[in-house]
Amino acid sequence: MSHPEAPAASIEVLWRPGCPYCARLRRGLQRAGVPTVERNIWADPAAASRVRAATGGDETVPTVLVGGRALVNPSVRDVVAAVRAAYPEDAERVLGSATEPPSASATGRTAAGWTLAAAALWILVAAWRPTTTWHLAPVLIAAAAPWLVGQDLRAGDRRAGRRLAAAAVAGFLTAATITAGLARVGLLRGPTVLGPLHPWAESLVLAAAAAALAAAPGLARALRAPAARSAWMGEHLLARSDDVVMVEGNAYFPPSAIQPGVLTPTSTRTVCPWKGVAGYYTVNAGGVEHPDAAWSYRHPSPLARRVKDRVAFWGDVDVRAEPHSTANGDGTVGAAGQPRSDRP
Repeated sequence: MSHPEAPAASIEVLWRPGCPYCARLRRGLQRAGVPTVERNIWADPAAASRVRAATGGDETVPTVLVGGRALVNPSVRDVVAAVRAAYPEDAERVLGSATEPPSASATGRTAAGWTLAAAALWILVAAWRPTTTWHLAPVLIAAAAPWLVGQDLRAGDRRAGRRLAAAAVAGFLTAATITAGLARVGLLRGPTVLGPLHPWAESLVLAAAAAALAAAPGLARALRAPAARSAWMGEHLLARSDDVVMVEGNAYFPPSAIQPGVLTPTSTRTVCPWKGVAGYYTVNAGGVEHPDAAWSYRHPSPLARRVKDRVAFWGDVDVRAEPHSTANGDGTVGAAGQPRSDRP
């Protein structure tokens, strides 16, 4: 998220056109809601000179300057950590809810972990009681990866459809492989619930159905045109994005969509039975502070993964649909209304 003036905690991104690493970092910082000043070294000789000074004479980019520290080709996590270390008193005000968004690789690793954990559990219980039918085991194994990938993709991201299909196939093949192994060693002998099918056939049917059903919501989300929304307090814009997640009537905005200086963390916490612990923010609008008028879930339960780190508003905040907005590609939009949100 680039702003014309640097905040008190200065975060400068020195980049050049045509650099894929620059594009990836800038996009990641935007999605994470990290406020930066961007300088094109090809258009700014002073910025190019600063890069050479930081890198020992060459022009390696992206280079991020955080205070007096230079980070060469860092990750979003590196930048956030550097800001917290360099400006411990200002970090929460500057970064707010900034966090590194889940990448495709991170989601893949998490999905693999969930799948392997479910697989290990099935093998253990099958070895313990081979004559019991563990009907949920192939369902959980086949569904874990496509469900997780579908949770992390954004509406309208049709390229994510390939990842989703791959996750569904991988989940099914994992369940099928374990089914074959258990059947071969005689650990799949429980009664079936789908009629005369053999236990291994029933496991395959359940796994295929689970993979398809788990992938369906994510596929529908990827094919759906994103709907832009904005959050307003009176005439003051708080957030605007076409990457909004609706849960229980509340609009959860990505951190990159929040206007600079709007949120200040507070110590208030509440607990939702299925989403987890919510942390609150004071909303600053037009110089007026509204305590605990926004919240987010930094570590939600697995069922609420889609709202992780996103920000929702309540009280006098109106969330409005923007049917004629234009997406900028990072979840923000350029340029009537829904009822105000309720607290979690």
